[in-house]
Amino acid sequence: MRKKSEERRQSIIDVAAEIFNEIGFDRASMAEISARLGGSKATLYNYFSSKEEIFLQVMKQQAGMQFESLFAILIQDDGTADMRDTLRLFANKYLHLVLSPEVIAVRRLLYYNAERSDLGCMYYENGPKRGWLVISEFMKRAMDRGDLREADPWLTAIQFRVLVEAEWAEGRILGVITSMPPAKIKESVERSLEAFFRIYGV
Repeated sequence: MRKKSEERRQSIIDVAAEIFNEIGFDRASMAEISARLGGSKATLYNYFSSKEEIFLQVMKQQAGMQFESLFAILIQDDGTADMRDTLRLFANKYLHLVLSPEVIAVRRLLYYNAERSDLGCMYYENGPKRGWLVISEFMKRAMDRGDLREADPWLTAIQFRVLVEAEWAEGRILGVITSMPPAKIKESVERSLEAFFRIYGV
């Protein structure tokens, strides 16, 4: 019975993903999802409380593994490697992921719906906030070792992210930047690291 329940839940996520991709989050509805599944809305609500909750599960499955692999770079760091090398590896992988068409599409969707629903807050609590806690903890360990000057680890993590994204994020979201040559990304990462260590280096 449990297996059937899990299979049904996964079917809902798969169908919802198709609908979100076809008509967007705003136009999608629980009624549309249940109709395509061939069941009732009541059955759908037995598995998910809202369209927003389904969307979060879709995003978690589509990008979750990639983000877990990304943040593992910092979680598994034991302080023996050069910190700049660790952050360089992380920043390069981070940019390739967050600037991908799939993630950019999600960010555009979240911005558009920010004042229309709780989707943005739900996404933040289940995604970005958890990721930046990982970076914050990494920064705190570096400060404790004396590799960075003492500062608020959370603000340090946020400012690191801003520096890494600075040359790309807005232009990518607005559709101004459509090409991201790996060599250019590497160059921008070096500039962001230079700025970061000028602020926080010892």
